[in-house]
Amino acid sequence: MTGGNGHHPQDLRHFLADFEASHPDEVVRVTAPVDLDYDATAVTFAYEKAGSPVLIFENVAGSRFPVLANLFGRRSRYAAALGCAPGELIERWGNLDAAPIKPRRVETGPVLDVVLTGAEVDLGRLPIMRHFLEDGGAYLTNTIVVAQDPETGVRNASFHRMQVNGPTRLGTSLHSRRHLWNYARKARAMGLGELPVAVVIGCHPLFTFGAGLWKGPIGTDEYDVAGGFFGAPLEVVAGVTGPVDVPAQAEIVLEGRLLLDADEDEGPFGEFTGYASERSTRHAIEVTGILHRGDAYYHTIIPGISDEHTLLLGVSQEARQLKALRVQYPAVTAVHYPKSGTCLLHAYVSVKDPAPGEARNIAAAAIGDNLSVKLVVVVDDDVDVYDEQQVLWAVCTRFQADTDLDVIRHAMGAILDPSNDNGTTAKLIIDATCKTRPYAQRHTLPGASTEKARSLVRPRG
Repeated sequence: MTGGNGHHPQDLRHFLADFEASHPDEVVRVTAPVDLDYDATAVTFAYEKAGSPVLIFENVAGSRFPVLANLFGRRSRYAAALGCAPGELIERWGNLDAAPIKPRRVETGPVLDVVLTGAEVDLGRLPIMRHFLEDGGAYLTNTIVVAQDPETGVRNASFHRMQVNGPTRLGTSLHSRRHLWNYARKARAMGLGELPVAVVIGCHPLFTFGAGLWKGPIGTDEYDVAGGFFGAPLEVVAGVTGPVDVPAQAEIVLEGRLLLDADEDEGPFGEFTGYASERSTRHAIEVTGILHRGDAYYHTIIPGISDEHTLLLGVSQEARQLKALRVQYPAVTAVHYPKSGTCLLHAYVSVKDPAPGEARNIAAAAIGDNLSVKLVVVVDDDVDVYDEQQVLWAVCTRFQADTDLDVIRHAMGAILDPSNDNGTTAKLIIDATCKTRPYAQRHTLPGASTEKARSLVRPRG
C-alpha cells in the first residue's frame, strides 16, 4: 500500500481490501440491520472504546449501498495509506507535496458505471443520514467539493458539509476564509451567478490527503498535489453535466452548480467542537448529475467530536505546521494537535535545546500559521507531545504562570468555536521548556532493564 511510488491503485476498494487482509482486527463488518438515521453514528462512537476500527455497515435500512464509516479513525490507517510506519507519518506526509504531478484524463472509469441525469437525479438514492438529534436535516459529510478558479481554471478541493433540502438541492456552508469562498467571491464579481462543482464521495485516502485536506497557495492545482501523493498522475474523466473533471476511480460523484446568490437553510450540524453549530454561509448546490460505481461504497465521515472527524483535522494540520515551523525554527522536532483540543484548537510543540525566548517565538509562529488554534504549549524534545500526560507533566514541573505565560487578546479565531466573540478569540501561550541549564535530572532506567521488562510482561486479554 505504498503511497507516492507511482504504482498505487487509485481506488478506495483496493486500499480497503489490502488493509483488511493485513489488519483484520481493525475492520468490522456490521451485518445486523441498522436504521438509516443515528444508528451508524451511535455504533461508531461505541466502537471508539474498542480500538476505533473501520466499520462497514452491510445492512442499512433503505440503502442499496454498503455504508463505510470511521476509515480515518486511527493514525495507523493514515500511515498504511502512505506506506510508512505510524511514527513516520507526519514527516512522510509533509514531504509528499513537494513534487506535484498533473492529472491524466482517461476516456472512462468505474465512476461512470451508472450515470443519472435529468429527471433521474434524486439524492434519495443515496443513504444520506441524520447523525445527531440536533442536526437540521440529513447530511452528506464526506464531501470533497472540486471547483475551478473562474479566471485561471486552477482546481481547488475542500471538505464542506451538505444538508439535503430536496431531491436535487443541498444547503452548504463554505466556511469563509477558504479557497472555495474566494472562488465564489471572484465569480460573483465577474457577474456570474453560479460556479460548476463536482462533489466526490468516496475515494482513495491519498486523494483525500492530497486534494481534500492539503492547504497551500491558492494558485496551486490540488489535482496536481493529489498526483504528488500518488506518485503518478491522478486519472480523471470529463464531467458529464458540467466542465469539472472527476476522479475516474471515485465511488460516487455529484455534479452540480454552486448558486452564488442563494440564501439556503443549512444547519444546525454536529461539528468537531462537540456542539451543534448554526454558523453557515447559507450557500446552495443544485445537483445536475449523480455518477457512481455499480457496486459503490457510500463513504460517510462520522461528524461531531468523533475520532475520525477530529483526526482528519489534526493529522493534516500537524504535517503542514511542522513543515512550516521548521523553515524558521529547524530545531522543532514535533507538532501534535490533541483530541482534547478537538485536534484543531490546541497544539503541543517540542523543540530541541531552545535558545532563550525561542519557545515563545515558535508558539507565536504556530498561532499565526493557524487562525483556529487557541492554546500552544511548547516543551523540550525529551517530552513526547503525543502523550498528553507527559505534556501536562512538563507544564507541572517546568512552567511558572507569572513568567512563562502569554495571552494574545482579540485575535482572529475559529468561527465554529462557540466561545468566540464575533470571530475573535484569545490565544494562550505556555512555555513549558526548561529555562535553566543544567535542569533537574529526570529519573531513568538502563536500556537493558527496560528491554528485559518488555520481554517479561505480556499484555493481558
